[in-house]
Amino acid sequence: MSRYDKLIRDFSDIHGKNPKRLLILSFIITIILGSGISLIKIEQGDDMSQLPNDIEEIQVFMKMEDKFERYNSIIVVINSENVFSPDILKETYLLNQELMNVYGIEGSSFDLKLDEIYLPKEELKNRVEVSDSLGYMLIRLNVIKGIDNIKVYDDVKEIISKTTLNVQPGGDIAMGRELTGIILPEMSKISTFGIIGVLLCVILTFRSIRYGIMPLICVGLGIVWMMGISGFAGISLSSELVGVVSMMAGIGIDFAIQTINRYNLERTPIIIEKIVKTMEGVVEPIVVSSIVAGFGFIAMLTGSLSILDTMGKILFVGVFSCMGVTLIFLPSFLVVQEKIFQDTKKLIKKKMEVYHEKD
Repeated sequence: MSRYDKLIRDFSDIHGKNPKRLLILSFIITIILGSGISLIKIEQGDDMSQLPNDIEEIQVFMKMEDKFERYNSIIVVINSENVFSPDILKETYLLNQELMNVYGIEGSSFDLKLDEIYLPKEELKNRVEVSDSLGYMLIRLNVIKGIDNIKVYDDVKEIISKTTLNVQPGGDIAMGRELTGIILPEMSKISTFGIIGVLLCVILTFRSIRYGIMPLICVGLGIVWMMGISGFAGISLSSELVGVVSMMAGIGIDFAIQTINRYNLERTPIIIEKIVKTMEGVVEPIVVSSIVAGFGFIAMLTGSLSILDTMGKILFVGVFSCMGVTLIFLPSFLVVQEKIFQDTKKLIKKKMEVYHEKD
């Protein structure tokens, strides 16, 4: 027996003889890594953030933007049958005064004083931005770059929610903030549908609810490990990566399916021997598959787009997280559940025998 085979056998023996210890170790790791999920930042994605910074045209554009664009913008859209109505203009003036008091806003396109709301229509058109039908008026708020745009937008939204005007926010900052607010619910919805589909497929494959749920437990733990490690590593998510969890579920579940399938093929009634043979048969292909997939995802880091870089890092971490769960948690879980299942069968059989003896 080679040293490598002996190492696998010794590791397999630990699962067979001390499964509860490895289960406890797995749960401790999960709790520690799970705390890192709270550190994951949800970034506001935009087209420019996805472009490579080493292209000369992009560098020139960024320099020009830094030099001449001192502000980001929040657009406030006012809707009315006639936005030049004195009542509407008065309410708009009062709203604009409140918005100008928000920290981070240094200017507004609404350039009317209270005593100027009765100016002729043609002059008003030169002072404020309105649609040709006079049904819409725009207020462009200048937000200083470097300020927390999300905080500024939330303050603006709170103020416009209290006005009697028909007002809607708009612009890149508003869109980014709203997208950020739906990322986590979208991730949850996508993951739920993905997990349901995977569960049905696995249950049909094993023809067992018990063995069908196990791969999902492993994938769930693997995703927790992946997200936790990503949080501790400072990897941020954006709206473009809402499906990465579902992708990882489809990739990582293969390890658990291989292990469970091999375990069911072993016919020996001795659980320790069964798990040892299972591990001897799956450790090498799982490790090799993880390395191959990991190199494939690492190759994404060579791309110029930042979204590929982030996705490559997360999926690389995810593959090895699922591998770790499959090799550390799953074998011990199989042993413990098998013992519980066998003990339960014996107990039921014994009670049935006692029941028939009484009859």
